[in-house]
Amino acid sequence: SLVALSLLGIGCNPFAGAQKKLEDKIGQSVSEKILEGASGGKGAFDITDEGITIKDKETGESMGFGAGAKIPSGFPSDIPRYDGSVTSIVSLSQDAKTAMLGVTVEGKTMIELSEWYDEKLKASGYERTSELNTSELVMSEYKKGKVTINLVVSSGETDGKTVAQVQITRVDEAE
Repeated sequence: SLVALSLLGIGCNPFAGAQKKLEDKIGQSVSEKILEGASGGKGAFDITDEGITIKDKETGESMGFGAGAKIPSGFPSDIPRYDGSVTSIVSLSQDAKTAMLGVTVEGKTMIELSEWYDEKLKASGYERTSELNTSELVMSEYKKGKVTINLVVSSGETDGKTVAQVQITRVDEAE
């Protein structure tokens, strides 16, 4: 029985998984409190395995970073979201008049994605007002009333896979 008890202390602990999750949660909570303190109490931080979300407590502006960053409530619904894309950065101003979304998409080229976004934006009533298409990226501007959407799409190879980066910025100049 002594041998059996000693083995529990050498990697055979049945509670190790729960202990690891608890340690991770405590680490995230401590990190959030440190960041909140560093911001002078102005920022609220939410750290998950997917990324970090920062919200200004005074203005309500928010920004998220990391694979799978959370899209905040009130984010403009006219910014198309490609199925299977992974959010890497997202921001929303207090008045929701400025929003930005950055995503990564595997298996699609910049041309395929720029065409998809072009179709979705035009179907939502936007008109493409300019486009720059190079071998490295596609930049387009769309307008609908006082709202402007700028789209930048690029792609390349990573570990033998086609990976595209998409950045969409939306500005509403209506008063």
